[in-house]
Amino acid sequence: MIDWYNSLNLLQRIFALIAIPSTTILLIQTVMLFFGLGNDSDIDIDGDGTPDGIADGDGGLALFSIRGIMAMLCVGSWSGIAISEAGVNGILTVILSVGIGFAALVGMAFLIKLILTLQSSGNIELSNAIGKVGQVYLQIPPKMSGMGKVNITLQDKYSEFNAMTTDETPIKTGEIVRVVATDEVGYLLVERIKPM
Repeated sequence: MIDWYNSLNLLQRIFALIAIPSTTILLIQTVMLFFGLGNDSDIDIDGDGTPDGIADGDGGLALFSIRGIMAMLCVGSWSGIAISEAGVNGILTVILSVGIGFAALVGMAFLIKLILTLQSSGNIELSNAIGKVGQVYLQIPPKMSGMGKVNITLQDKYSEFNAMTTDETPIKTGEIVRVVATDEVGYLLVERIKPM
């Protein structure tokens, strides 16, 4: 390693002094991530109260996460060494390596955003059930006098919910109903769909 470093010119040595530590940090972050320890999403570097490692709630792109900056330094400096080794002039080498490093930063931000879109809390938002059609699983008593159960596909999940109705007659098992309202407790208010 020392022989390799001594064989480099001054510009390549500067790039190597950036490349080696940033690569080491990036590798450590990656290994820690596999063990659930390397999440930098709760760090607030700029002090605005929003963690910098994750995209904004509106789906924005978090460019300057710690992982993204390390990727920029790592890829940019290693490409700088390679470009300089190819005999390209020093100023052009710096410009190209900064451009490649910035491309790595943007690429890492898009990759993190893509990964975050795969995450799901799994929580069902009951208000999304309004207007959905389902089938009665357990008879629903009339005039809000008791609860029955309905099966509805909600947020791509086939689920069973407690349900009540204002209808004058009970809604029997197997009948088709539409959700007209929900309440804060988690019940659905349903109405019978009349056959045509």
